[in-house]
Amino acid sequence: MTSKDSRIRLEPIQEYSLLPIRKSNELTGCTLYWIPVSDVPVYGRERNWLLRFFDELHTELTKENKLRQESFLQMKLSAPMGYVKDTLHKHQTKLVPLMGLGRRPHGNLPPIPTADDLEPILKGKAKFDFNEHVADYMFWFLARDERWKRELFLGHGGYTMIYLPPDPETIPPAIPDYPAIREMPVFKHFDADSIWEATYLLGDSFREKSKQVFGKGLEEEPAFDGLTFIIPYWRARDFLNAEADEFAEWFTVFDVFIAESPDDSGILIAAKDDLDLILTEILQRMRQDGMPHPLYEVERKQD
Repeated sequence: MTSKDSRIRLEPIQEYSLLPIRKSNELTGCTLYWIPVSDVPVYGRERNWLLRFFDELHTELTKENKLRQESFLQMKLSAPMGYVKDTLHKHQTKLVPLMGLGRRPHGNLPPIPTADDLEPILKGKAKFDFNEHVADYMFWFLARDERWKRELFLGHGGYTMIYLPPDPETIPPAIPDYPAIREMPVFKHFDADSIWEATYLLGDSFREKSKQVFGKGLEEEPAFDGLTFIIPYWRARDFLNAEADEFAEWFTVFDVFIAESPDDSGILIAAKDDLDLILTEILQRMRQDGMPHPLYEVERKQD
C-alpha cells in the first residue's frame, strides 16, 4: 500500500454515540481518534470532563492487567516560568523523571553549537534560540500513580500516555516488611517503595524497542547510545501520510498512543485495535452521570 492509499481525511462521524470524539474515516493501518479542546491550557469543566474520560479509559485498557500505562511530558513545556515548571520542580522527587527524546517523523537532533554560533549570543547581538539548539526531550515519569500524574499535567499541551503489555522484568520483589528495615532513615525521608519500583523500570524492554523503531537514522549520532528511550511527536497529518508498514512497526512498541496535539487543537488517540465500543460505552456512562462534554456535546433527540 502506498502513502496515498493510506492517506485519509479526519471527518466527524455520523453516529452521535462517539461525539465529541471524531474518528478517522478510512485509515487501515491503525485506528485514529481526535478529541477537540477549545484552548491550551484547558480549564474548568472541559478539563474536568477530560480527567473523568481518561479515568474511565484507563480503567478499561488496564482491565485484567492486559495493558499498563507509561506517561511522558515534553521538557520544553517546563522551560518557561509558570505552572508546569513549578509543578515539576515541586514534585520531581516523587515523579522520578527520566529524560529521553521526543522525535518528530524523520527529525534530526540539533547540532551542538559551535564557537561561531555562540559568538553573537555572547556579545549580546543575538538571542539564544532554545528550540533551535535543544532537542525535543521528554520526561518519562517513573512514579506509578497514573491519575495523580495526569491531574498534574494533562491539559497543558505536552502530555503523552502509552499503553503497552506488562513487562515481567519491571516488577520488583517486595521490600521485606520488617520493623528494622522500615525504621531506617531512608523510609522516613523518601517513598522507598516507589523508588524501588522505579529502579526496576530501568530494565523495561520498551526502552530499547522504542529506540529501534523511532530512532532510525539517528544511530550514528554521538548522543544515540545515551538516549534512554525515544517517544514520537505525532500530529494527525503524520498518521495520514504514513505507510501501512510503518503502522505495523509503530504498534510493536505500544498498543495505544495518546498525546496532546496543540497543532491539531485536540488530543489524539491512536490504537492498534478498534476502540469504538469502549469509547461509546464510556461516553454513554458519562452522559448518564450528567457529564456530557460541556462545549461539543450534541443534543440527542429522544425517540
